[in-house]
Amino acid sequence: MGGHARLGPSNHRWPHCPGSVREEANYPDVSGEAAIDGTGSHLLLEMCLDNNVLAIQYDQQIIGANHPDHPSGWLVGIERCNRVQMCLDYVQRRVNELKMEHEGCSVIVETESKADPGGMFGRDDWYGTCDITLTCVHLQTNEVMFVEVIDYKDGRGWVHVKDNSQLLSYLAGKMRPYVTSGPDMVRPFKPDGVKGCRMTIVQPKTNPVVRYQCSTKPEDRLTPSDVIDKVTGLSKAARLTDNPDAPCVSGKHCQWCKANPKRGGHCVTATEKSIKVVTNMFDVNNTDIVPVTSDNSTGVSAFEYISKVVSDPKSLTSDQLSELMSSKDALMAAFDKCEAEIVERLNTGQHVSGYAMQPGRSSKKWNESEEEVVKKLKAKKLKLDDIYPKKLISPAQVLKLGKLTDVQKKKLESELISVVEGKLTLKKVAHSVAQSDTDKLQSVQEMFADVSNENVVSDNGDEISFF
Repeated sequence: MGGHARLGPSNHRWPHCPGSVREEANYPDVSGEAAIDGTGSHLLLEMCLDNNVLAIQYDQQIIGANHPDHPSGWLVGIERCNRVQMCLDYVQRRVNELKMEHEGCSVIVETESKADPGGMFGRDDWYGTCDITLTCVHLQTNEVMFVEVIDYKDGRGWVHVKDNSQLLSYLAGKMRPYVTSGPDMVRPFKPDGVKGCRMTIVQPKTNPVVRYQCSTKPEDRLTPSDVIDKVTGLSKAARLTDNPDAPCVSGKHCQWCKANPKRGGHCVTATEKSIKVVTNMFDVNNTDIVPVTSDNSTGVSAFEYISKVVSDPKSLTSDQLSELMSSKDALMAAFDKCEAEIVERLNTGQHVSGYAMQPGRSSKKWNESEEEVVKKLKAKKLKLDDIYPKKLISPAQVLKLGKLTDVQKKKLESELISVVEGKLTLKKVAHSVAQSDTDKLQSVQEMFADVSNENVVSDNGDEISFF
């Protein structure tokens, strides 16, 4: 076991789209700037926990020199220190709470440790590295009273904790030594090997910073037995990825897929689905429209067909409007690919009827260096304020200044800054579906019961996140 796992817990796509594993393998594994910056915060967190020091101890120091993702290392600033300290404070608080709740127990703190949920099901391609693990063990009986996995997120994009597949994988992997059987640590499972558990996200750039799902809250459905059931559901999705012809299934999980056309990829699943949605929206029983035949020998063309559907939006139901609007991004991605292909052909001298490469909107620029321009403008009696117009710093910029303390920022926020609600705009939101208490308490086996080549994992809106 080493390197990146084929089914890494941090990859939220494969539980939904088994074909994405095959398709993404065609692209290089390159980390973006945000991910690389987040690695620096994770490294600082690990160093602080391992050395039992406050984050401020590393302020203005360079850490991680010669790191493969960032050879020059990261210069630690006060803002990074403050974010990481939030996680350190939470860890210390939880260690104290667990010791108080479980008398006679010791709490083991692990950083950047391996979690191997796949091994529970005989897989060697499903594993990852957990940021922080807290294991509460009774000193006399060696019973494992509690296991908590903590994932630190340095970005701004909200990460849901409920049934998060990354955390479930980590938690199952860390529970594995205590809930599995035999030297290979596989089935049959014995959930009572762990008395309680929790999975936590610490994300300083969001509010609240700490979010968790815990066995102490019955409504969270996260007992050790629940964890085993849920990760068993994930194992079914994992098996589907083994099929060389595993299907691609589009959905919100496509956003960061390397095969997404918006990111330069080749996958057309979302586009095909959107076109199908649009064409299927039309009522085939309407005699005013002649259906398109397979050879297009009769009836209207596909473009005319779609045009007739959207020509009178008032005739569409609200559900139809919603479906059509949800198809917009995938259809636009198809047009983006079409435009890129036309540009490429024109640039290679090929003819494309109705299109040509022509100059865009013109702009003006200085002919000389900035220093020389300033000198000549001053000679025209222009003042420095005319040459370099000043602009009041924005509230957002003030709150990002490292020169101000958190106390000063809070005071400025309360005295000088107010929040102005933005203009109402159309946004995509989760479907509102009424659920009974019984529905909400469905087991994970039911959640994954429809896992098949056509339907990988049910999408329950925002209830489950795989980011």
